[in-house]
Amino acid sequence: MIKRCAALILLTLVVGLAAGCGGDEEGDSEAQGACGDAPAEIAQQPTLPDGFPTPDGVIYTAERDAGPSHIVEGYRDGELEDAFDAYKDAFESSGYDVTKDEREEDDAEVNFAGGASTGQVKLEQHCEDRTSIEITIRPE
Repeated sequence: MIKRCAALILLTLVVGLAAGCGGDEEGDSEAQGACGDAPAEIAQQPTLPDGFPTPDGVIYTAERDAGPSHIVEGYRDGELEDAFDAYKDAFESSGYDVTKDEREEDDAEVNFAGGASTGQVKLEQHCEDRTSIEITIRPE
């Protein structure tokens, strides 16, 4: 009887774990790169430091302050690698220094210094053909 109960408990656990590995349709569509509508563009240009580069195709969607930092959000149609290269090139040609950069499969960062600020451009690709952008600007 004890062996039979133990076997039943084990079987229940195995079946429960197998069911949990399945995924819902919404999660599966996100993993495949399906995206909804792009966020709306803000009405005015965001507050960025003088001479701060904006690569072609960048759409700004929000901005906010977080302590002394200013954060600007947006997106760019296309692949992560293209956005990463566009920001690196734009910084180098605008007098800003790229102090560090890192690119992985679905996210990247470009750290910068120039003007009277430092910060980071964080890039993420959650959707096929759209790269999310978050720019954090800190005063020097």
